[in-house]
Amino acid sequence: MFTVKHAAEHVGITAATLRAWERRYGVTDPSRTDSGYRVYDEHDVAVLRAMKQLVDAGWQPSLAARQARDQIVAASPVTEQPEPSLASSLVRAAEQLDTSELSTALDRVFALHGFETVMDQHLFPALRALGDAWADGRVSVAGEHLASHAVVRRLAVAYETTARGRGPAVLLGMAPGCRHELGLFAFAVAARRQGMNTDYLGADVPLADWSTALQRRTYDAVVIAMPTHADVGAATSVVEAIGHHDPHLLVAVGGGEQYQAPASAIRLGHDLLVGVAQLNTAIRSR
Repeated sequence: MFTVKHAAEHVGITAATLRAWERRYGVTDPSRTDSGYRVYDEHDVAVLRAMKQLVDAGWQPSLAARQARDQIVAASPVTEQPEPSLASSLVRAAEQLDTSELSTALDRVFALHGFETVMDQHLFPALRALGDAWADGRVSVAGEHLASHAVVRRLAVAYETTARGRGPAVLLGMAPGCRHELGLFAFAVAARRQGMNTDYLGADVPLADWSTALQRRTYDAVVIAMPTHADVGAATSVVEAIGHHDPHLLVAVGGGEQYQAPASAIRLGHDLLVGVAQLNTAIRSR
């Protein structure tokens, strides 16, 4: 169960907006505690999240509220059969180059869960399954690209529709030649959702461009990803170059090979919210 504040945070709106939507459009009907406080369940949060996505897409709030309620009811299981996992749906859609199934699977999981839950518990495992299916020949390069780019588009929407925070300024990007950016992009979204003021450079950023970016704006931290063993050398070069540019600037590293990074970089682990909290703590302790 969620309080008004926590429900709003999970959806990406303010508590005042949540109350306004509830009062004006009846989008949710939360239960109340013995003390009279509103509490929201997963269904309520899913409806609110669906409404926010529609409003962000340009829908009138009154229509968005009605559509969001209908959308979540339609997405709810009507039998005792379990919902297919995102991994199985993603791999099957990639195998068949089925954009409709791909969109439906992503719509369903993003509607029913908070962003960080989607990424940590659903999408990251699904992407690993997709990689395994590509490696053993069940999914073509085209299928893998189809699914991966669909995820990138979802992350881009989540990033752009989350207001830039007023917290620590953080620069995020990949070293030159490094392209597996989904984990870092998800971290950038999560950091922005937690109030950080983020600039996301994306994949394959030339070494000289890192220096240019750091000269044009003052940052509290830089985050780099080392998702594969092939990324270690280039990412290490970026970490070392940043150290030469500003020995006091905090550098954090994530990804599967993060423990191969220079000792000067902090490790963010493999959980989005924990990693963002750890970064925030490290910044504030300086």
